[in-house]
Amino acid sequence: MSKNILVIGSINKDLVINTPRFPKEGETILGNNFSTSNGGKGANQACAIGKLGGKVGMLGAIGNDNFGKDLSNALSSNNVNIDNLLIKDNISTGIAVITVTEDGANHIIVAQGANALITKDDIKEDVISSFDIIVMQLEIPLEIAKYAAATAKKLGKTVVLNPSPAVKLDREFLSCVDILIPNETEIDIIGGIDYVLECGVKNIILTLGADGCDFITKKERKHFNAYKVNVVDTTAAGDSFLGGVVRMIADDKTMEEAIEFATKVSNITVTRKGAIDSIPTYNEVIESY
Repeated sequence: MSKNILVIGSINKDLVINTPRFPKEGETILGNNFSTSNGGKGANQACAIGKLGGKVGMLGAIGNDNFGKDLSNALSSNNVNIDNLLIKDNISTGIAVITVTEDGANHIIVAQGANALITKDDIKEDVISSFDIIVMQLEIPLEIAKYAAATAKKLGKTVVLNPSPAVKLDREFLSCVDILIPNETEIDIIGGIDYVLECGVKNIILTLGADGCDFITKKERKHFNAYKVNVVDTTAAGDSFLGGVVRMIADDKTMEEAIEFATKVSNITVTRKGAIDSIPTYNEVIESY
């Protein structure tokens, strides 16, 4: 039976501008078009797991506004349980302003909004105890993410952390993490591969963009290649990859099997525009490879 997954993290409305290139400091340039989409790393990862057929719930905060309603509906429509969704009054839903260039690169600025108001009281043991795998990122307050990881670890849950946006993480936090999924920049900011392993993280999946990823433990380092695809938008590439990994480990697949599946997921995602909308379903992944 597939394990239950809880994503604790951010929920944002994405405001996206497509542009030929990134502007230089102090420069104004004309973009090509503007669109809105539903995102936030937490919501992206929850929807990825849901679209891939996982049993997943979301614990995160939205504002009591139209963006919040849109995001609540988006989560539900992508098979994510929203029983633990928090509505915070007198503050906006989180906003991400995203610039995407013609070659698919992106810059992202996030205004946390309701995401910043999640408290320790919102992280309830009886909720976490009803799930098997806890997935987190760092777009909610760091002390809340650390508290949630410690609570999950105390209850014997598998903890998966995507350390984005990256900050230096202490030994106490990292000792609660079973699977860490950073990119090359993030692993350096956290403290480096050796430091992370010394702190007790059992598995590192280091994502390398178009070069694939490395699976790292104290005993081995194994490389996995990405597929050659026509990149349109990389916005949700990492989130969909994580969703693929978690979806497979929920079915007790090996880490190697999970990474191979996740690589297929992310390689489809980058060929499409948007965040949640770009993530494939389980059947699309199976039928495409």
